[in-house]
Amino acid sequence: MCIPAVKAMRDRFPDARITWLVEGPVGELLAFQTFIDEVIQFPRRRLQDGLKAGSLLNVAREMKRFLAHLRKDHYDCIVDFHGIIKSALISLCARGDRKIGFDAIHAKEKSHIFYGECVRGTDRRMHKVDKNMLVARYLGAGNARPETMLQAPDSVYRYIENFFRNTGIRSPVFAINPFSSKGTGFKRWPIERYAQLAGRVKDYMGAQILILWGPGEKEEAERLKAMAGENAFLACPTNIPQLYALLENVDMYIGGDTGVMHLASAAKIPVVAIFGPTDAAVNAPYGFNNIIVRKELSCSPCKKKDCRDRTCIASISVEDVFEAVKSMSDNAG
Repeated sequence: MCIPAVKAMRDRFPDARITWLVEGPVGELLAFQTFIDEVIQFPRRRLQDGLKAGSLLNVAREMKRFLAHLRKDHYDCIVDFHGIIKSALISLCARGDRKIGFDAIHAKEKSHIFYGECVRGTDRRMHKVDKNMLVARYLGAGNARPETMLQAPDSVYRYIENFFRNTGIRSPVFAINPFSSKGTGFKRWPIERYAQLAGRVKDYMGAQILILWGPGEKEEAERLKAMAGENAFLACPTNIPQLYALLENVDMYIGGDTGVMHLASAAKIPVVAIFGPTDAAVNAPYGFNNIIVRKELSCSPCKKKDCRDRTCIASISVEDVFEAVKSMSDNAG
């Protein structure tokens, strides 16, 4: 959710060189964006593998390589959008004249004490896109949030086109993502309800269902496909650029509060987002082309990952989500 702010900074400083330090596979997609000059990947997986293997020497070597890459340039300005202690400490390691982050309103884990300049916040429940735009405006960008269409190379689009052609999938296609990242299963709507929803969508709208999946999720995705029945398909294996291209080719996205939800929103397709404990005011897909399905409960939003009741997500019925899908489809039509 930093992309609009970074694009606004590029518009404000068209001749600047912008380097983005990223953790995770989203860096594969960022590397293709023309408003970013360089992507530096934090080697989390290799560090974790070294620690699991008990090889502290390999961990030290990996960190040395990463820090050498990070410190090869001297930056005029270093911005920490993440606002946690890890990102603040990495910012300290980088060489730069100005180090900017959020003040105590938005920074977590006391990370604000490590910045030379703090951008003031006013509302802890501000949407993350709007929060990040505060930094761009602090640096002189305009008030308007820039429209940004992400890019991927032609080879990526050919891969997705071949998948659709070879499987015989035809529009309308509704993508369903029943999964969430590791350690966030408390956010997931039951997979059996996704299967029931798929049946309703197929019967009422004549849509074909495309089930998205990632590493470690294929077996459960196949189970959902079997429950959903005819006209339900598994998506092809994808990296992040390929997933973005795939989402550009579907008619609607349905899923929980995940990074894939935001990728679907970035692809400018209608999104039906199912929210349980997480705060929709902060984390919802940005813009107007979406419908949030959630229950107003006194205990929600919350951060209790060990909640046994999970009433916030369990009380969302198939009918609740289907009505949102139907409304979104009617609006899109």
